[in-house]
Amino acid sequence: MKLARIDVNDPDVFTNPCDLRKDLHVFVDYVANRDVKRSTRGNNLPKVDARRLAKLITDPDAVEQVEANARGTWLGYVDWVALKLGFVNYDTKGRYLGYSSREPSYPDNYIEYQEKKYNRFMALSLQDQEQFILNVLIEHYSYSENELLQTGVQGCLNTFDYSGCATCILPHLDFAKSRRLLLDILKGCESNVWYSVASLVQYLKSEHPWFLIPEKPHYKHPSDKRDGRYGNFREGKRYSDDYKTISVKDPNAFEKVEGRYVERFLEGIPLTLGYLSVAYDWSEDEKIYPSMNKLKGFKLNQGFLRFMHKDIISPRVTVQPNFEIHVESPFYPAGIMAELAPLADIVSADTVSILKLKKKKVAAQLARDESLNVTDLLKDISGKNLPQNVLAELEEWAGHSQVFTLYDGFALLEGDKNLVLAKDFTVKNITPSLRIVRSPEALFSKLEEQEFVPMLVKHTEKSLKPLPDKARTVFAKITKARPERKRKKTFTLRRKISITLYFPAKFLFEKCRKALIRQRVPVEVEPSANTITYLRQHKALVASTLKTLGKDYVIHIEDIDS
Repeated sequence: MKLARIDVNDPDVFTNPCDLRKDLHVFVDYVANRDVKRSTRGNNLPKVDARRLAKLITDPDAVEQVEANARGTWLGYVDWVALKLGFVNYDTKGRYLGYSSREPSYPDNYIEYQEKKYNRFMALSLQDQEQFILNVLIEHYSYSENELLQTGVQGCLNTFDYSGCATCILPHLDFAKSRRLLLDILKGCESNVWYSVASLVQYLKSEHPWFLIPEKPHYKHPSDKRDGRYGNFREGKRYSDDYKTISVKDPNAFEKVEGRYVERFLEGIPLTLGYLSVAYDWSEDEKIYPSMNKLKGFKLNQGFLRFMHKDIISPRVTVQPNFEIHVESPFYPAGIMAELAPLADIVSADTVSILKLKKKKVAAQLARDESLNVTDLLKDISGKNLPQNVLAELEEWAGHSQVFTLYDGFALLEGDKNLVLAKDFTVKNITPSLRIVRSPEALFSKLEEQEFVPMLVKHTEKSLKPLPDKARTVFAKITKARPERKRKKTFTLRRKISITLYFPAKFLFEKCRKALIRQRVPVEVEPSANTITYLRQHKALVASTLKTLGKDYVIHIEDIDS
């Protein structure tokens, strides 16, 4: 198969900015830890939960959409896919409350987390996880829910009219089979190459003319057969009533129906899953409705081809000397990210995700779980020995995780280890002669009644009261030391000099960031400010990387004072 290649301008290109895989795990993690009750009318997410989720998912427009209409297009899609995958469950049928009800209601409809199904999915390899998601999306269709009648969640192409979709050939089409064939054809293309959609349509017309509608369609009623294979599809001038059924005798009939389907398929499942980018011809004036030839090109990425060729390997994890953890994976590695997120901050999430170990987070996790060994965990995940400085720091951080118990209203009793009277008051034995006791005043009184000579010492909140000089105790006595002569202390201050690049355009910032990641240059990025910061010793590597961008851009670096 040889498709025509085309040149594409940046303004015409659209790439899905959302990551369905990551957002699915964010959604499941959110609802698994909360009681989320869906709305009685409409069966939607509550606005308070929608707001929170909008801030967590990867859709840049989610927050604005939720504030505008209490719903988000992409958020709603993630909600729907999580249900289809079986990760969650809730009532989707509802019930009619009263004779006058025109729509079903959903009282007490809580989202139920399906832990077993989700854990089974997480136990799969990335290859099998991706196949599972794709299979669910491919198999979902009906005569009214398909690319010909519904615009993809990230698409913009208009569709054929719904009227009459339950008749003629639409109810008998196997959309899953058509989708699989198209994906199988796409895997024969190269990555990062812009192909003409029109050439793909012509290839199908020549080699697979019956990929969507069989050569001999099935008709349920005689009238359907009279309308022909294109009886469901009408076109005409937009904003007019002049619509005509497409005739099989039309020399461009294949382009008008199957060709339109190909355009909408590409901006459907493949675009939603981030398999490709698409390029639109915005000059198309859409005189004919539905629009035709508006999608002019597509470009597949390497992740899609590796998946289709069953070549997705386990994520590659590298722990850097600067405490960054680089996770390289064509698709979001939810399992590994879930293990690392409690120990590190997520700096960026892409085909190479970057996290940075944080002292407070590591210490907090060690305090919660005494059996956790962070060093062994990182070694197991990365399959490599950790840098020596990281090992040393982790050992020091572990020292900050020691848990202590504060006893309020108790006392420390020092005395004979065979003191039977103290047994009923003892909470914890520290040494044979030291123990923590409750109700110290009551114990003191009983000791006096038994003719012991106890000594009660009450300490202040600010300091410990010293014991008498003749008291027998295991604690060291405070001795007065001679004042030492003051000496000037010498300190050595260490410094690191870093360089920050300010990018005037977001796309240039992204290109440079990805190029530096490929070159393994340790950098710190600030997407909101379009800045990249690196240490002076990496200046040569950064300069070399910027030089590669010189093929497409003329780049000048100007020093600024502040």
